[in-house]
Amino acid sequence: MRMRMSGKLSILVLRRGARAPLHIAIPYWLISVVHTCALTVFGFIGFCGWHMQGRYGMSGQHVLYLGLDADPERWSLFERLGPSQLGPSREELQSLAAHARAQRLGLGTRVAASSLLTGVIAPAWADEAALGGDLGNGTLQWPVERGRFGRGYGSGEGGYHLAVDIEGPQGSEVMAAAPGIVGYVGNELRGYGNVVLVVHPGGWVTLYGHNERVLVHAGQRVRQGQQLADLGSTGRSVGPHVHFELIYQGRNCDPLPFVTPSEVEHLSAAEPVQHTAWNPRQAKPESVRCHRRIPHPQHEREDDDDNSSNLVGTAERTEQTPPG
Repeated sequence: MRMRMSGKLSILVLRRGARAPLHIAIPYWLISVVHTCALTVFGFIGFCGWHMQGRYGMSGQHVLYLGLDADPERWSLFERLGPSQLGPSREELQSLAAHARAQRLGLGTRVAASSLLTGVIAPAWADEAALGGDLGNGTLQWPVERGRFGRGYGSGEGGYHLAVDIEGPQGSEVMAAAPGIVGYVGNELRGYGNVVLVVHPGGWVTLYGHNERVLVHAGQRVRQGQQLADLGSTGRSVGPHVHFELIYQGRNCDPLPFVTPSEVEHLSAAEPVQHTAWNPRQAKPESVRCHRRIPHPQHEREDDDDNSSNLVGTAERTEQTPPG
């Protein structure tokens, strides 16, 4: 039983038998002092903790990975709670984590790029792409908002162009078609200019070529619709566009059936396709066309006449199709 008695907390303890009740009186000022001291101690611990993390770069393992894959709203809250002046930025933390992941998995190298280009996916790469829990919805986002359909799958001499060209203004955002992990960033694949390859759950690979500037790193996780690069015209290109490929199990597949038609400008220029979805846990839909990579006839003839030291090996020329 508790009752208030003139500025004190009085506790009445009833005892067995005929023994008189025990009265304990605690002044309210003492309770306030204890309460204030407790809040001060916890506040000091929290203050020191955040600033120690800031002083040492917020590099503790749990702190390092806490907000890297969070959405922007969660990360902004994390930044407001953390130190405002000390420690690396979110972009720097993402770069560090991506670099460590790429080293662990062997991503980001020219060897990895050649493997991805030919659809040879290490099981660890596909597993890592699915670790974030976002398997996508079985469709592909058109990589350029309101991007204009240029050339389609199977066009060109001998049907060598097993990709889709997406035209747009120079510097437009080039976005990830589906969630995944960046497998390669660079310009070592002949003809593609600044290129990005992304590994997706289920072992798909998407390729984005001719970029003006790349904004992601090998090993970095990306969301569907996240910007990967700025649209450009690097490499073998006749104008600003994205050379977009979908690669699966050693074959190039037509990405257009997985794209929402309303996202595509000038879609009437494309061959009619049956629009569908592709669950990463299921087999490829039978209606989707997939073929092995075909060498570019014109570029092969140019390479035969090229005696410069910049030539790639015969095997590499065979497996790579410089885009048109």
